[in-house]
Amino acid sequence: MLQALRSARELSLGEARAQAAQLVETGFIGTLVEMEILAVHLRKRAIQVSVEPAA
Repeated sequence: MLQALRSARELSLGEARAQAAQLVETGFIGTLVEMEILAVHLRKRAIQVSVEPAA
């Protein structure tokens, strides 16, 4: 997950760790395009993801 976050968002290792924790706990909110791009990076590393509309 860290590699996917780092490559998708150009993050430092520390930033990627923080975002990975957030992703696991609460998920991310963003535009459909942003979330799909991130999902592609995660799926390339065999990480299951789903992109859903915010409630």
